[in-house]
Amino acid sequence: MGSLSRRRVPQAAGGVTPDLGDQITGGVVWILVYGKFYSLFALLFGVSFGIMMERAAVVGKDFSKRFLWRLSLLLLIGIFHAAIYRGDILTAYVLIGLILPALYRVADRWLWTLIILLMLGCGQLLVYGLAGKASFLPWESSPTSPEVARYVEVLKHGTFLDVVKENLSTGLAHKFDFLFAIFGRAYMTLAYFILGMWLVRHSIVHNLGDYRPQLKRVLWISSALTVIFFVLMMIAFIKMPDMTQFTQWRHVLAFSFYNYFNIAMTLVLGSGFALLFLRAKGRWKNALAVYGRTALSNYILQSLIGTTLFFGFGVGLLGELHDWQTVLLALLIILLQIKISGIWLRHFRYGPLEWLWRCGTYRQWLPLCKSAGMEAQSIS
Repeated sequence: MGSLSRRRVPQAAGGVTPDLGDQITGGVVWILVYGKFYSLFALLFGVSFGIMMERAAVVGKDFSKRFLWRLSLLLLIGIFHAAIYRGDILTAYVLIGLILPALYRVADRWLWTLIILLMLGCGQLLVYGLAGKASFLPWESSPTSPEVARYVEVLKHGTFLDVVKENLSTGLAHKFDFLFAIFGRAYMTLAYFILGMWLVRHSIVHNLGDYRPQLKRVLWISSALTVIFFVLMMIAFIKMPDMTQFTQWRHVLAFSFYNYFNIAMTLVLGSGFALLFLRAKGRWKNALAVYGRTALSNYILQSLIGTTLFFGFGVGLLGELHDWQTVLLALLIILLQIKISGIWLRHFRYGPLEWLWRCGTYRQWLPLCKSAGMEAQSIS
């Protein structure tokens, strides 16, 4: 939903004039989605890594090497995805996930030390202190910069190959800058990976119902911190003429408050959802389950749908819709995907990409149809 709403380009680059609906929608999405959902996805990625390592250990095996092989396969999917959509996260997950096997047996006290340092923004602060600037890129990336206008022009009027070439050149440069410069997405992602792994290590994921009091405590404390950091963030940003420019340390401090606000809000969303999930029964819980079981396929499908609808080689809606319209469109796509995922899983064991990834991971043809009873055939 957040990715789709970003399809509204700056007015200076040919976008529609924002209206009141855009301002309201942008505020809601900015508070609830931007900087929060990637955190939840990263947390779940760490959980999945911990579960795979745990299950392999039960039968006396080490999953580390197979996990690295699994990441190499994910990299292939990520490169394809990055070629069509600059906002791909799979390639970033591969790069950051490579360190997880080395951290798996590290003692809790060192893991939590690393989590806290990363979440405090030590990585970003170190980069800014050494480089003296917020970005490694030789060009400006603000919404009004010529580089953004040029990129929008490619998306609006370029061919499919033009978009691919742009995404695999300057697009990758932007991605690595976003990961490792002042925005520090890589450092935060690693922190959530480790936190997810820790939740499995202590069986919290497996026995979530036993932790209702702790979840409620996390919800209330994180709610209070969300309000505190939101106020501090707004006070700091009000005094900044341009929040994308980091010319002084006070700008970095303001952005740090934004990161802390995102962390607190992520904990609100995560703990709140967990409490609702424990109470939930019936259809909507099953709907989320089928959507989660086909998450990779739906993630790639969303980008295929979005680029076809918005980019110039497709329908060309980029710059033509308001934020509130794109969010409604996103919700419609999500609902359709949930419905289709449910129908698909009535007949098949896995989503299509999940199945291919699983077969590649174990180097075996695994049954896809639920009615199939054939033995897995080796393809190694």
